[in-house]
Amino acid sequence: MSTEASLSASSVRAADGVPRTRRLVGPGEAARLRWVDEYDLTPDGRRAAFVIRESLPGKARPQRHLWLQETSGDGEPYPLSAGLDTSEQYSPRWSPDGRLLAFLAKEKEERSGDRERLALFVLAAERGTARRLCTLPGGLSDLAWSPDGSRLAFLGYERPEPEGDPRVFGREAERCQRLWTVYLDEGLPRPVTPDGLAIWEYCWSPDGRRFAVYFSDGPELTTWYRGQIGVVEAGGGTVRQLTSLEHQASGLAWSPDGRRLAFVSGEWSDVIRGAGDLYVVSLEGGPARNLTPDADISLAWCRWFPDGRHLLYTAWSGLHQQIGILDEASGKRQVLEAGVVLRDGWPSLATTPDLRRFLTTRSSPEQPPDLYHVELLDLAPEDQPGQETERRLTWRRLTRLNPLAEETWWLPQSQPLSYRSVDEWEIEALFTPPLVRRGQGAPPLVVWVHGGPSGAFLAGFESGWSLLLASAGYAVLRPNVRGSLGRGRAFAEAVVGDMGGKDLQDVLRGIDLLVERGLVDGQRLAIVGWSYGGFMAAWAVTQTQRFRAAVMGAGICDWHGFHAQTNIPDFDVRFLLADPLTQPEVYRARSPLTYAAQVTTPTLILHGAEDDCVPVSQAHAFYRALRERDVPAELVIYPREGHGLRELPHLRDREERLLHWLDRYLW
Repeated sequence: MSTEASLSASSVRAADGVPRTRRLVGPGEAARLRWVDEYDLTPDGRRAAFVIRESLPGKARPQRHLWLQETSGDGEPYPLSAGLDTSEQYSPRWSPDGRLLAFLAKEKEERSGDRERLALFVLAAERGTARRLCTLPGGLSDLAWSPDGSRLAFLGYERPEPEGDPRVFGREAERCQRLWTVYLDEGLPRPVTPDGLAIWEYCWSPDGRRFAVYFSDGPELTTWYRGQIGVVEAGGGTVRQLTSLEHQASGLAWSPDGRRLAFVSGEWSDVIRGAGDLYVVSLEGGPARNLTPDADISLAWCRWFPDGRHLLYTAWSGLHQQIGILDEASGKRQVLEAGVVLRDGWPSLATTPDLRRFLTTRSSPEQPPDLYHVELLDLAPEDQPGQETERRLTWRRLTRLNPLAEETWWLPQSQPLSYRSVDEWEIEALFTPPLVRRGQGAPPLVVWVHGGPSGAFLAGFESGWSLLLASAGYAVLRPNVRGSLGRGRAFAEAVVGDMGGKDLQDVLRGIDLLVERGLVDGQRLAIVGWSYGGFMAAWAVTQTQRFRAAVMGAGICDWHGFHAQTNIPDFDVRFLLADPLTQPEVYRARSPLTYAAQVTTPTLILHGAEDDCVPVSQAHAFYRALRERDVPAELVIYPREGHGLRELPHLRDREERLLHWLDRYLW
């Protein structure tokens, strides 16, 4: 199905009537951007190692490879040359002395055809030949050097993933992700934590004798929601639990004296990463102390300064992110950089030991994400009595990964919105006007709801559906409804027990505002989303008939069915605040399928065939319900895909179908 007619610059005129020399962006183009996935900085701050993810000829999925760069800005980035016959490399980690680089790479298994496995490599010199150190039958991840540089730690599985024929469920078939170490001069992986405990995050103690871990009892992914923080000896042994958390934790950071741990905690929908309040707990025992109980931001990552009194942090803040310093004793925050967009995922930094230099990515509406070297400067001497030290950051751009997109794409200029919703809560959103005008009058509006619900839209470079839709003549509203990060824990957790309730009203109030201002056509509305956004799209069309089209991507329609088949059944129990067996009425009341007989909105349903998070049965169930009521519906299942699409042909197909569906019902 071709969408070229709606995207050709010669067949449309700019929405503001101004001629343009840049070109519009069509389906599948954004999927071919190059991205910085991971990065690490040498302890002296002079060299960066980072991973570029990009599409390559003949490859259905983007590939990841290691690159190196001098942080002085002299010279160009260059790919890792380590004499390896590997298809991909990632997870770069510099040794404490900066002379060795450890990383993971995919290598072909002997006598297995095209089958690959992960192995740990160490590069002994910048352009030398890498040495294969070890592997595990079930794979490994999350490398970290010991403080003395004698060994590496990582997470991994002792057993390989079970064969898929037949698929077996039960304790005997489950694998446990454990913490391991390997000495450089030995090459033999040794388990640190006992079998039966799942380790999700860890960090070395400053003296290298212990680990802090975020762990859970049992190997299933869903147990992450019930995790706790503990300590284990680096040589192995039992894990001593330190906390009695009611919510999840992430971003562990050990104080320089080894007596305290800092971490971030909140109620989060997505496994492994989150943002919330910043806590400190003593290794000697006692309750964790909340350093940011009334913060209007969502802290995501932290590291201690050498003085042991201050922490460097990153946070979500409204439609942007920020970097700052927090005083442990007073809880006072000093913002170093606000109004930035570091990355859509977890905004972590790779720092030198003194935290004076670090690596991060940064983007803007005009520039795709690139890697930056940042330096923290003191503008006033600390030894002047009564004078507070002024600090600021200086930024040096290291990469320019997407010059064609930066210089030739016609990019939208999204506008921040703020409006009052139910309970007088303020909602922030991004409104993207169409780049081109098709027909007369106000343009149709597409509401795009983000996933999670513990997510947030950011005012950075637009490479998602907002860019595609604006290029096709649609206005786009992206609201950070309650449940989003960036406004503090109370705002983020307001969705718990109310999914599809007041967050839907947040969406509808935003539409009302745009219609009242004459910016969009209130009779031509669509709602689209993926994951939680897919649930919200399905839910919205069962609660109102305002929408003329909907796109439900990897969405939930039946909470009972979801609980039965998902790999994270703790999620619905925590976010519905109900038990599926003793409170079935709550599950029915919040399921779009319960109200499917009320739907009149044409709905496109998209899903990955191998989705373990939101099982594909959810897509089939909603499609069947709509078809039996003669509601226009189309179901598209993408083979080999999980909760997010990865194959380039599938990504292009999804965008073509999205535009075709909206064109059919909104024009």
